[in-house]
Amino acid sequence: MSDRIDQNISAPCRGLIVLLAWLAVCWADSLPAQSNLRLGGQVFDALSGAPLAGANVQVQHTIFGAVSGEDGSFEIENLPPGAYTVIFSMIGYEQSQTSPVIITEDTPKRISAALRPAVLTGDSVIVIADRYVNGAALEGEKIILTAENIARYRGLGIAQLLHQVAGVQVESGGGGSSRAIIRIHGSRASQVLVLLDGQRLNSPQTGEVDLGEIPLEQIDRIEIIPQGNSAIFGGSAFGGVVSFYTRQARDASRAALRWQGGSFSTARGSLAGELAWKRIGLLGSYSQDYSRQNFPYTYEGSTFERENAWYRNRKAFARLSLQTSRHEVNLRWSYRRGEQGLPSSFYNEMLHHNAFMESVSRSWQLRYRWLAGSAGFLEASLAYQDLNQWYNNRQDPSPFTRYHSELRNGLLEGKATAHYRPLAFLEARAGFQYLEESLEQRNLLYPALSAGKKQRPVLGGFGGLELELPVFKTVFKTLSLRSALRYERYFEHPGEWYPLLGATVVPAWLPALSLSAGWARAVRYPDFNSLFWKGDARARGNPDLQPERKSLRNFGARFRPSQANLPGLSFYYYSEKISDLIFWHRGVNGVWEPRNEGRAEKRGWDAQLEQTLIPKHLSLQASYSRLEARNKSEQANLRGKRIVFTPRHTANVSAWLGVRQWQALLVYRFVSEREVVAANTGVPLAAYRLWDASLSWRHSAGKFAAEWSFAVKNITAADYELLRGYPMPGREFQISVNLEYQMPKIR
Repeated sequence: MSDRIDQNISAPCRGLIVLLAWLAVCWADSLPAQSNLRLGGQVFDALSGAPLAGANVQVQHTIFGAVSGEDGSFEIENLPPGAYTVIFSMIGYEQSQTSPVIITEDTPKRISAALRPAVLTGDSVIVIADRYVNGAALEGEKIILTAENIARYRGLGIAQLLHQVAGVQVESGGGGSSRAIIRIHGSRASQVLVLLDGQRLNSPQTGEVDLGEIPLEQIDRIEIIPQGNSAIFGGSAFGGVVSFYTRQARDASRAALRWQGGSFSTARGSLAGELAWKRIGLLGSYSQDYSRQNFPYTYEGSTFERENAWYRNRKAFARLSLQTSRHEVNLRWSYRRGEQGLPSSFYNEMLHHNAFMESVSRSWQLRYRWLAGSAGFLEASLAYQDLNQWYNNRQDPSPFTRYHSELRNGLLEGKATAHYRPLAFLEARAGFQYLEESLEQRNLLYPALSAGKKQRPVLGGFGGLELELPVFKTVFKTLSLRSALRYERYFEHPGEWYPLLGATVVPAWLPALSLSAGWARAVRYPDFNSLFWKGDARARGNPDLQPERKSLRNFGARFRPSQANLPGLSFYYYSEKISDLIFWHRGVNGVWEPRNEGRAEKRGWDAQLEQTLIPKHLSLQASYSRLEARNKSEQANLRGKRIVFTPRHTANVSAWLGVRQWQALLVYRFVSEREVVAANTGVPLAAYRLWDASLSWRHSAGKFAAEWSFAVKNITAADYELLRGYPMPGREFQISVNLEYQMPKIR
């Protein structure tokens, strides 16, 4: 590949960006008369008459919906006049739907629904912790973590929550809010697409995403797709997709103050607010955190103290939303400034020389949705992110390892998607996307060694169909087929096609069982570090790298009975054949350089169990993942060897207990050993076992609420590493206090 800068973006690409911005900003000129119409009512258990909290209420073929509250009540605002079918669903109950409900401009309509306990049909979505949401099968097998899950793991952190999903790994260089990245089924973090409200966050420089870039205080839902899907998401969705969604401003306004402190001089504070007025919602938050991370660790029988692992971060977030009967606009902005020390490997004689890194990131997104009618909607978005980083090791006396560099990453993305459901059993989707990545690297010590500015565009479009066949109803309760096809052109490479095929079956004789299978092709383009790195004398990029490609097959089975005393079970099998997999190798001259391997294969399976022992009081969850990842290149010393940093066995078990205002959580995690050298000749990273626990208490008094929590991580003080030579903290304590004030509704 040439490293020539492609600065001349084609006229169609610029036209697409202008069109997206015009759709999102100028829609108001043609708004219809706004309406305060609403649909309300209550959802009950048909046998006991008790109100049902958490029932899903959806207006069929529209984007309008709600979830019932503690008293079973629900409200849907801004519903335009017309005749609608309303669907009620909830785990453990038969789905129910109304005859057409007529909405007029006069008075709000109220309806009630009584749901009967019954067996649920399965589909392509798992929702952990008693929440079930019907997702789009075109996007793949989904695991959805709800706001309730996020709240339960607030004391232990987002990493421990993600670990409960089979096949997901979160790796960090230390404790607290140290840099953390996500891997799925042994993939590199650069092979996992990370989205925030649909906006990609993967850095052009490394292809990775630091979880610190996510405004976790504002996250309401997390969706995990544990397989590659280039047909829908494009080139970065090679190993899987993790989507974070921020909260919508509710009817009431509130303010929250949170403080957290813990081991190793760790402290964190945040202030968040939420305002809702008619159709306008505003969210905002600001947070700061600091930690020395000077924890003790053991090496070869001696105890040392971690050095130069400190960090300091400041983050701000704001989101403005406006919704009318047919239009929805969201403007989101986030900012982060951070500094952190760069520790050296503990077994290396090289000193850290007080090396540090500074970073400033900003992102914004303008997203617009238009409800075209009862059968579909259009969505367009325009987003930009820049990430500027400075790496400084000027105190190193050696000119070969000393560095001081500046890197400026830019990411511009515009996309438009149309959803259309002309028939009850058919859904169609089509979309276009333009992505422009840029990196400017400057060597501030030796300007002549700077990589300069690199830029590459990606242009793609896709179409997809999901068809539920209304046949063989005596045999299949559900029989659905799905297919998608994407055409994408990357930089100077010719365009290629990326297909996806799948099917889902629910047998009529056992509707609690869901079976699904799929096949797809996926691609991932090399990151700029791999192509052009010139940071110091120890590593260099390879501009001749080819994109990584793979074909994948998967099979899933899910059993979700209605009886509360029976467990929910899921099984997922996958097989992948990968070509041109990128590995960094150390040459005979001691310089690290990436290159494409011939072939590699990955096979594995995940199993998940969810058991409610005492409804609303005690639940158990367990997951296990087995992975075989082997190098299949022709090189004799590499063929058949395990791919580095991929554990063969991973297991997680968690138990949650809730009694009145108290909640307790106990978490166990096991990870088997991992190879660190491509030829498997080095000493592997040892297996480790971790125990974490948290205890929280919450009290409400009128408009005020207070929550206190205490957490202990790594209870047994186990010694372990996620990266060779970078120890993780031993036993770590953490205490947090959260205060909330619910303000009167603004009218």
